[in-house]
Parts: sequence; structure tokens; C-alpha cells
Amino acid sequence: MKLEVAWPFYAGLLVQAVFLLVGQLERSDLTKLLGCCAGSLFGLIPAKHEHRYDPSFHLFFVACVFSVIYACFFKRKVLERINKEILMVWTMIGLYIALQTPLITGYPPVLIVLSVLSVIPVANAFAGFDKSYGWKVCLYIWFLCVLIGIAASKFAFSTVVNIFWNSGGPVNSVTKLFVGMSFLYLAINVWYVIELIPLPGKHQSFSERLEHVKEDLDILASDYDDAQVRWWKTVLLLAISGSLLAINYFQHFVSDETLIPFLIVLLPVADKFRFPLRAPVNSIANVDSETPIKADE
Repeated sequence: MKLEVAWPFYAGLLVQAVFLLVGQLERSDLTKLLGCCAGSLFGLIPAKHEHRYDPSFHLFFVACVFSVIYACFFKRKVLERINKEILMVWTMIGLYIALQTPLITGYPPVLIVLSVLSVIPVANAFAGFDKSYGWKVCLYIWFLCVLIGIAASKFAFSTVVNIFWNSGGPVNSVTKLFVGMSFLYLAINVWYVIELIPLPGKHQSFSERLEHVKEDLDILASDYDDAQVRWWKTVLLLAISGSLLAINYFQHFVSDETLIPFLIVLLPVADKFRFPLRAPVNSIANVDSETPIKADE
């Protein structure tokens, strides 16, 4: 595995890293980004008991280390702001992937439960019953769970294996760029889910940890927009996105290994242009922080 084969993937990581900070980028953030790049090089260091050095694994591990450091440095800034229409599209993408996952389709009760749950955010896009705090939190957590499901699917990262281990046919540079961008986006949202797990940190009681989780939930609610758009726009969005996914499901015009990373990259772009840019806000709380974190919105 040669580094020049994977450079578009790393370029995608950096492009996404900068894009997620649009509107909030400060001079000190550039130093942090350089720190992420420098720290990621630790992924090249062989393990203590590693008998045979695997260059492909370590080049992949560099991307993992970069994503973790980035999530730690910028977790107060890059929490995605969503609305009910974008959530509806994410839900449809998640259902599209579920219908092609044998682990789900092989168990009808699981597929039925998932389908019923998917109806809720779609219905909410029209009915707008998300005005209460509880609904906002639940729908944002659903958004994070959909991303976790996409990350766990074979479509999100199957191309990653191909890029680093040459497990399939050649991958063009544009696809590698999209996969790198989607890799970082999903890794960050996995971090948010981990931060919501009520496990106490070092020198922290369980009640203190629950308080931090409550603060995190408040932030999720503040990053969910409940504004209602005209119903015909929602119908149009549902028809376009549903038709494109259905056509590709039956006709396979674009491989899912290319389509899914592209959609993961495209929807955050739509989020950025759908919402006005914000001043920096406090995001997921640090489990070791003693200062309560409050949203600025």
C-alpha cells in the first residue's frame, strides 16, 4: 500500500475538517488542525507486540487517530444543526440501507420495528409535532442513531477497505475524496453518541455524570430546528429523494459504495446553507469538566 494511492482520502478528511468549522473558524483553530495532523502520525508507530508491520493498517489508523483528536478538539463547535426535512431524508437513507442489509431483512420483526420508527420522523416533517423539548431530543438522538447505523453498514466503509487493502477494483480519486469526508463526519457523530452514555469519568460521581448528560441533551434540543416549511416543499423533497433512492435500489445506476458516502457529504452541505452560520457554541460536555456547559442559542 503506497501513500499516493490514499492521498485523496486524506484530502477528504481535511476538507471535511475545515468545512465543519465554516462560520466558526478562528486563528487558534488552525493551530489545532495542525495538531490533529501531527498527532495522527502516531498511527504509524508499530504496537509493542506487533511482529509484522502492516503499512495499510497503519495508514488507515492514521485516519482514525486524526478523527478522534479532531472530535476532542472541536466537539464544542461541530455538532450538526438539523431540521425535520433533513431528518426525513436521513431516515430514508437509513431505511434504504436497512433494506439491503441481510442482518435486518433476515429478521422480519426487526425490519417491521425499524419501519414503524422510520414513519415517525417522516410524519413529523408534515405534522410538526416536534415543538416540545422531549420530541426535539428524541428526534436528534434518532438522527445520531441513523448515522451510527450507516456507519455500521457495509456501504459506508467498504470502499475504505478497498482503498487501503486493495480488496476490490480500482477506486477513482473523487470517490476516495467523498469517502474521506464521510469517514470524518460519521466518526464525529459516533463520538457524540459515546458522550451521551451515562458512564462516570475519572473522579466523577454517577449523579454528576447524569447532570452532564442532561446538559448534552439540552444542547441537542437547541440544535434541532422546529420551524415548519410549506407542505408542498416537504412533499417535493420527499418525492425527489424517495424516487432517486427507489430508482437506484431497483436499477443500480450508481453503486451504493459510491452513493452512500456522496449522500453523507451532500446533506451536511445542505444543512450549512439551510441554516444561518452561528457564533461558536458549547457542544457536548467534557465528562471531566466541572463547569456546566450551556448552549448559546
